[in-house]
Amino acid sequence: MNRKQLLAALMLGIGAVGASKAQTNDFGNPKLVHFLNKEHTRFISFSGYAELWARYSQLNPGSLVNNEEVGSVSDLSLRRIRAKMTYKPTEHLYFVLQMGPTNVNVNSKTNTYMDLLDAYAEYSFSPKIAFGAGRSTWRGLSRFTTGPQATLLYDLPLYATSNTGVTDMVVREMSAYIKGQLGRFDYRLVLADPYTASMSDPQLNKATFSKNEAQKDVSGYFRYAFFDKESNETPFNAGTYLGKKKVLSLGAGFEYMHNALWHADATQAVHQDDMKSVAIDLFYDAPLNKEKGTSISAYGMAMHNDYGPNYLRFSGTNNPATGVAAANASLNGAGNALPTAGTGNTFYAQLGGTLPYFSEKNHNIQLQPAVSVQLANYEALKDNSAIYDAGVSLLFHGNSSRLTFDAQNRPIYTLNAANEGVVTDHKWAFVLKYRIDFN
Repeated sequence: MNRKQLLAALMLGIGAVGASKAQTNDFGNPKLVHFLNKEHTRFISFSGYAELWARYSQLNPGSLVNNEEVGSVSDLSLRRIRAKMTYKPTEHLYFVLQMGPTNVNVNSKTNTYMDLLDAYAEYSFSPKIAFGAGRSTWRGLSRFTTGPQATLLYDLPLYATSNTGVTDMVVREMSAYIKGQLGRFDYRLVLADPYTASMSDPQLNKATFSKNEAQKDVSGYFRYAFFDKESNETPFNAGTYLGKKKVLSLGAGFEYMHNALWHADATQAVHQDDMKSVAIDLFYDAPLNKEKGTSISAYGMAMHNDYGPNYLRFSGTNNPATGVAAANASLNGAGNALPTAGTGNTFYAQLGGTLPYFSEKNHNIQLQPAVSVQLANYEALKDNSAIYDAGVSLLFHGNSSRLTFDAQNRPIYTLNAANEGVVTDHKWAFVLKYRIDFN
């Protein structure tokens, strides 16, 4: 590098820092953004985060770890690592590129990749209407369907991304979307190409995802803001604002895939099944005492899913098991798998809030306890499913540096004498998560 190139690089770095001073992150540092014009309407920015898990899990019956049947496991893992670049070369054009691995644990020794996650462009005609296309998490149905951002507990409930790994890749699909805000009304409509779900041949009176060509995945989500409006710049929705905003948001959404599943009847005739889901939810986040830093955050959701007769999926987040001994297995399957989705109704509620700052002089450190419950009545199970979470977060710098402890209780299902799925046991999982953001 010659002297002129070195001087140019230094000037660019100084300009980037100087232009960023108007915006700071939770750490009080300038954001990683370089503005391309004096009006700050064009920019390039960098952000990301990492989530480290330390975990102890009671495993489902028959679970194998390296071919040994064990009842529990403790491990360290990286739940998510993300590196993101956003580029806005004009006032109307916006491009996002995001990469990172997911679920890096002892089972991923030879398959840890820096996956391409998001790569999409968006053109905004006005705040009322914007169009985008590419690979992304833009989709409808419910508030948390797009994945995590500032979660109240250690992770999102699995019902929210129930088809992940089946029709998508890490909640991503190739899609085109339209979105906008009309006053207090916020909307998004998405048309996506799902990945082919080669699951199984048609089963008797039990829907499974078809091996046929995947049909379009159509979804939408609509919400109304009664108080402060929320940003729709990205597909993600916050799980908590820590009382920095006063939000009451009523939302409703849908998702539809034609002939996504199939099943066989008693005559071996094959029937095609549509995937149809609708949901309604309510989110509330508001300060209680701004001087003390106290706030409340609450969320409630009701969802109806129709995948076809007796469809049911069990899955486990960041599953530590490598298999299951069929002779001792439950319906849950291996590791920490629990009922995730199925034909039937799902109800979810969570409640939490921030406690007073640890000191009047230090407004960075505070506690945020939270609880949640997920209830579901699946057509394929006789007993209803109930999953409970309780945890507390130690916030060092808001949502950008937080340590979360979570205890989860999940049901274990086996077949009774009448071949019905009933709850015969419960298992616990304890997760200590640290998340740090950079932006």
